[in-house]
Amino acid sequence: MQTEQIHNLSYVSADLSGFMNHLEQSYINRRAGAYIATVNPEIGYAAIKDKSYSDVLSSADFILPDGIGVVMMSKLTNNRLKSRIAGYDVFINLLKIANDKKKRVFLYGAKKEVNQAVADRISSEYPDINLVGCSDGYAKDKEAVAKRIAKSKPDMVFVALGYPHQERFIYQHRHLFPQAIAIGLGGSFDVFSGTVKRAPNWLIRLNLEWLYRLATNPSRWKRMMNIPKYAFSVLKEQRVQKQSYYPEQVKEQSKQIDA
Repeated sequence: MQTEQIHNLSYVSADLSGFMNHLEQSYINRRAGAYIATVNPEIGYAAIKDKSYSDVLSSADFILPDGIGVVMMSKLTNNRLKSRIAGYDVFINLLKIANDKKKRVFLYGAKKEVNQAVADRISSEYPDINLVGCSDGYAKDKEAVAKRIAKSKPDMVFVALGYPHQERFIYQHRHLFPQAIAIGLGGSFDVFSGTVKRAPNWLIRLNLEWLYRLATNPSRWKRMMNIPKYAFSVLKEQRVQKQSYYPEQVKEQSKQIDA
């Protein structure tokens, strides 16, 4: 798929429909595994600060711009992304595909009661999904969870541990379930279970979901401060790149004139 690079991460440049069609035709239908990372400005900034985490994200088959802030920065740097692709929307679409194709699904993450509520809703609304296993996000032995996932032979693994834990888990253990679509989903289990309400559709269409989250959970303001830090870091990198490029361009032009 077409990608655009923003601060060393290559993001999918497509809309939700285009991405899902590609994922289904080229991966799911062929039983080919894929690691999908969903990255918002907060996660993008964490990757800027931590090279090892940046490497974990870069290893993903697909990095999705899950945040309007990422899309906005792409426009400011002329690496224009077509659209935001929300991890929650990918989750819902994957559930529909899994139901239609009777796929095997493993759920990992969130609190025990939330994880169970997700499993119950899937069993009720997607009866043709083969739910092969569940584990809450507080299991101390991640290696044991990874082995359980491998033993269940899943087609899809949904990991909701929050960043950077979910991405590191998939990165370290995907070789145990290479045939699976594995995706980090952050707080999607909380929303799907009804524990947390998602923003109304009209706010989502206006790209103001972040504002709804802040209004309904004011304690998030500290995390929101990472958004301007991310923007500053991206713009700073772009300025450095320009400064390193243009002097060479000027030298080349001078050589041509002297000749």
